[in-house]
Amino acid sequence: MKTRTKVVLGVVLVAAVGGGGAAIVKSRKPKGIEVQTAAVLKKDLVAHVLANGKLQPRNKVDISANIPGQIVNLAIREGDAVRKGEFLLQIDKAQYQASAMSSEANLQSLLHDRDAADARVEQARYEFDKAQRSYTDRLIPEAEFQRARSALDSAEAAQQSAQGRVEQARAGLEGVRDSLNKTTIRAPLTGVITALPVHEGEVAVIGTMNNPGTVLMTVSDLASMEADLAVDETDLPRLQVGQKATLRIEAYDRVGLLRDLTGLVAEERVNINGAHTEAQSDGTISVFLTVETSGIEQLTRLMSRLEQVRGVLTVGRNRLATK
Repeated sequence: MKTRTKVVLGVVLVAAVGGGGAAIVKSRKPKGIEVQTAAVLKKDLVAHVLANGKLQPRNKVDISANIPGQIVNLAIREGDAVRKGEFLLQIDKAQYQASAMSSEANLQSLLHDRDAADARVEQARYEFDKAQRSYTDRLIPEAEFQRARSALDSAEAAQQSAQGRVEQARAGLEGVRDSLNKTTIRAPLTGVITALPVHEGEVAVIGTMNNPGTVLMTVSDLASMEADLAVDETDLPRLQVGQKATLRIEAYDRVGLLRDLTGLVAEERVNINGAHTEAQSDGTISVFLTVETSGIEQLTRLMSRLEQVRGVLTVGRNRLATK
């Protein structure tokens, strides 16, 4: 009876020690590499075409100075939205105002001269008619009649000369007024100030044949955009109209950002096939939207509108998907 009890205890003891040794050996084994698994499905094999490029407006205007002068008032900043005809910039107009006033005074003086010439013509014509009647009645000699005719011809010539000087002065005044109007720069179209290389106080220079003038600013119509992408020629056969594109949106992270972005995409009646975000170490967030548009025009319009969402820094076209 005693002998059997010892045997059973010995077996239990060995099992306990053996189990402990196995645990120690297991704890020393290296951890395996984590992998992702998925159910086997029948799907399209998708290849991606990476293309770098730039997004640019179809309609933009580089505003240059038509007259030289110092910039005395800069009413806008880069990134401001402007409407057609809105005041943008003022070039010093003191000199042009003085020239306009001088030209106007000169025109008024010439108008008085013309009026005087008209009066002399009327007087010379009266004298001529009187001399003609007297000469017909043989009351004056022919020489006096010819003097009256010459006086009338001279008065009419002076009248024409005075009228010519008036027209010349009027044209000069129009030119000075045009230069004066060009000191005020207004928006040529509705859009956004996308470039503003000048500052208040700088001197604007007009262009010549070998020297380009000062570009004051660029106004772009962001309602109509186009993407200029450099696609490798080996990828061109795989591209088709209507393929999906992934947009990468860099923005400051805030509550409601993804809601605002996807809501805007829905307003454009564009299907979203996928969306995910990646937080960056600098406090910004990258939002990836895979969208399916009807063409490049709708895509560029969508990208333009996404850039206007509060907090968005940049919107780029990340890649094209092909089957």
